[in-house]
Amino acid sequence: MVLSQSDPAKSPGPRLVPVALALLSAPGTASALAAASTAQAVASSPMMAPSPVAAAGVVLVLVLFLAGSWVMLRRLAREMQARAGSVAEAERPRLTGRLMDLPLGVPEGSIRALLSIFIIVLGFLMLALKGPLGLDAGEAVTGFIGAVISFYFAARSGEQARQVAETAADAARLAAGAADRMTSAAAADAPPPSAQPGLETRLREVQGQLQALRGVVSAVGTLGGGGGVGSGALAGADRALARVDGLLGRIAPVLGGQADAQSIGRLAEEAGAALREMGEIGPVGTAVADAMATVGRAAVDSTKLAGMLGGLMGGAGPAGLVAAVVVGGIGLVRDRERFERWKAAMLDTPLDLGLLPPVVDAGLAAAALLRCPPMAVLARDGTVEPALALAVWEAVAGTPPEAPGALAARILAGGVGGAGADALRAAFQGHADGLADAIEDLRAAMTGAAALAGLDLPPVTVAGASIPTGALAMAVRAARQDGRVAAEIERLVYMTEALGRADPATLARVSARLGDPAFVQAAARDGAARTPPPPAGLEGWSG
Repeated sequence: MVLSQSDPAKSPGPRLVPVALALLSAPGTASALAAASTAQAVASSPMMAPSPVAAAGVVLVLVLFLAGSWVMLRRLAREMQARAGSVAEAERPRLTGRLMDLPLGVPEGSIRALLSIFIIVLGFLMLALKGPLGLDAGEAVTGFIGAVISFYFAARSGEQARQVAETAADAARLAAGAADRMTSAAAADAPPPSAQPGLETRLREVQGQLQALRGVVSAVGTLGGGGGVGSGALAGADRALARVDGLLGRIAPVLGGQADAQSIGRLAEEAGAALREMGEIGPVGTAVADAMATVGRAAVDSTKLAGMLGGLMGGAGPAGLVAAVVVGGIGLVRDRERFERWKAAMLDTPLDLGLLPPVVDAGLAAAALLRCPPMAVLARDGTVEPALALAVWEAVAGTPPEAPGALAARILAGGVGGAGADALRAAFQGHADGLADAIEDLRAAMTGAAALAGLDLPPVTVAGASIPTGALAMAVRAARQDGRVAAEIERLVYMTEALGRADPATLARVSARLGDPAFVQAAARDGAARTPPPPAGLEGWSG
């Protein structure tokens, strides 16, 4: 009916627009505006004689469009019928009823799309031929086309929202039915709950231990970047987290349902075996044990380091040094300012003027020089004259600090005066590169010494040994002269920083485990098994 009234051969061109607009189910406001615009245009414009050729062209386009639409709709209807016949017998009544509700038996929206395309194409054709057709109301036709486009997309959006809602409702009904069937089957197969209370209790204990382990692993799972230790700092963290999450995901439905005793016992045994394999603190314990073995190898290679660790750590040896670093850091990790000072003391970061006091005194200069092995030539029997240490620091400090290489060249050339510069020239004459390295190292040592001076920390207790933080920092700096140890200490410091994301209970559990004599001794034995025996006469490596 719409097509016959839209035929330009049977009515004057300008009257097409109001007739089609009245038949189109468009939004009320858009339809009223288009109709008003059309009426105004018709009233104010004189009629022009239409051209027969143009009218015949419009009719031809109309006929071709209708023929193509008929062919396409017929093909779509056949395809819809074929698909409805290929589904399961139980679904056919529902699909057949749905198919009967569709206009002409074609996919929903097809008729609306064809009508919209027809009106838009015919409208643009009439605009192009408005002269030969005798049309003067081009603005009305344009407004009508805009109303049709708005109607089509508004209707399509509403239809898509309805389909999404229907799909979600169907999925919810199917899921509810499946859950009811599974619950019924489980209830029918499960033995009485009273037959398995002991197994459930054991599984709940394992679940709690896994959740506690997850708190540790998730805290260090994103370690890396900040300290240049790389994203793989704790290589086993991702695997451990996935394993723990997998076990927890399997335990929860078992405890919440009516599983048989055999299934509960088997899952409890598997989870318990995983806990024994990963340890109470998971990859954190593994990283600490690896660092202990590395420090142990360095102690075997260095008689001086082995003796120093023996005197400081007692029977804990290198294993105690590593445990003390992590335990000491955990005690400060939730106090950001103090932890940054502690980190600077452990790592001897490059010169940080923000950590230095306004005036460096002789005592601080002496402490920094004693922390600097390249400057050991200026010390005598492990001590240094404070006035000399201060003079050396004044010679190498500078405000702003000069590049170590350039400063070393100036000092050796006599460009820097003072007792400190004289002592450096005497110690490094002819060794400009060695002096440049010593200057850079002394500046880092000053950062660490100043950071320690700003901390008032209690001793760290590990494996029964009470270790002052200053002595620990000195031991760490001496051990870090070995590149292998330096890398492990850096890794441990940033691992400790990552642990700051854990809750206080988790931090307390990790600290207690690392300070436990049994853990340290077991780690020491493990490190000894992977390390060559120390030279005869050395103390401090417990094996």
